[in-house]
Amino acid sequence: MVATYMVKVFAYLIKAGRREIETLPEEYQAPVAELLAAQVEQQ
Repeated sequence: MVATYMVKVFAYLIKAGRREIETLPEEYQAPVAELLAAQVEQQ
């Protein structure tokens, strides 16, 4: 089960350089990647 708030937390950690997408639990990798892609598209 994916917790919505954790997707945002993991995305923040990746942007801050503290985590890599490959080190996230498998169920969070796709949602976090989609969130980060959406943020880049908005810019």
